[in-house]
Amino acid sequence: MPLQITAPSRRIPVAALTGKAFQDFGQVIENPSTHNDTTPHTVVEANQGSATKVLDVTQMLNYYHLASSQKPARPVVNMFICKPRKLRKLSSAQSVFPVEILERHPFTPQTFIAMGLDKTSKSTAYLVIVAPTLPLSPRSREAAKLSPPYPAPVPRRKRSLKERLLGARPNPFTNDYAPSTTPPITVDLSPSLKPKGPGLPDLASLRAFVARGDQAVTYGPGTWHAPMVVLGQREVEFVVVQFANGVGVEDCQEVEVVSEGVDGFGVLIEEEGLIESFEGSVKAKL
Repeated sequence: MPLQITAPSRRIPVAALTGKAFQDFGQVIENPSTHNDTTPHTVVEANQGSATKVLDVTQMLNYYHLASSQKPARPVVNMFICKPRKLRKLSSAQSVFPVEILERHPFTPQTFIAMGLDKTSKSTAYLVIVAPTLPLSPRSREAAKLSPPYPAPVPRRKRSLKERLLGARPNPFTNDYAPSTTPPITVDLSPSLKPKGPGLPDLASLRAFVARGDQAVTYGPGTWHAPMVVLGQREVEFVVVQFANGVGVEDCQEVEVVSEGVDGFGVLIEEEGLIESFEGSVKAKL
């Protein structure tokens, strides 16, 4: 049973999904020639000039070496067929999608790729709901009751005197030293691509984005997010790519959001019937 956390009655507005707006939570995968606000990528010609190849559109990084079990993970590709979600009508005649579950994958990114959803669709879209991670305190560690907490750094074995001496300079009496002329490869990762701390979701800073059919999204490792939310008239198939090692608490952790208010805690949806995206802003009318 997931841990329960309480949330005040609140309406979260919807924003357009862009690379800049989402940069603290992960990556947006989109065609840079048709989206102005996207992360710069290297673009090359491919397939004998019949295609354009955009390199490294997202980074699938495996952090399971930080997991307590030390059980290796493997790449996993699944499919989710997501049905349209029901909205809650308010006394004000507005509608909301109630946020009742948030989850995170501590040691792996998770990429959702929508299939068959046209970018011009005005009847179906999907919501991307994310929240930052609160700093961990002794009180929140006790409240979370997540076992084991993460990320747990790999224990560093204390080196012997001989190992320290041999590591400081070449050993002239053995051939165990081989100088390298290849510089190490360093990757400048944004904070969203690194594991988060083990704290609970910051509900006061929860964000909601509406995505077009020509956008995919990668949640950064440890990013709190709602299960995929499809809004509109039909189901949407998603191909989902991540790492997993089969240890439940290391693959996925959940919290249940219990609202203290009468109207609940959710994402504001204006009215039924249409999704309109314009000038970088969004009106969701479902």
